[in-house]
Amino acid sequence: MNKKGFTLVEIMLVVAVIALLVSVAIVEGVQLRKQANESNCQANLKAVASGFEVYSARNSGAYAPGNQINLQFLVDSECLFQDLVNIGQIGNFRYAVGSVAPGGYDIRAMAVNPALANHNYQITTGGMLRRSDTADSADTNFKDY
Repeated sequence: MNKKGFTLVEIMLVVAVIALLVSVAIVEGVQLRKQANESNCQANLKAVASGFEVYSARNSGAYAPGNQINLQFLVDSECLFQDLVNIGQIGNFRYAVGSVAPGGYDIRAMAVNPALANHNYQITTGGMLRRSDTADSADTNFKDY
């Protein structure tokens, strides 16, 4: 009585191993997506900061008053491309101009969906990029990145 085929235990073991491998792959995929979103956010922030620098270079080193300058202002003054920023929000981050003074600026990117991005970011005059420890931390808790 020599039967060919797999036993129920063998099939269940193979299914369990496959399920384990799939779960590990899904977790890694989510982490890679978060990293990609955050890298994209940092690149966008640097581009916005470049827009501020272009504006300043065209205006003898001065920035527009804080109540006048924002992302739309940079697009309108041809210092930033419209397709680079969908004013206010790009992907999983919301962008906002904080303080703008004659000597500099402060731009923030806040994660809209913490499941897809772990951190908030800030960039200031001179291109200093900072990252907060958690998505819900206060602006004062930014650390050098």
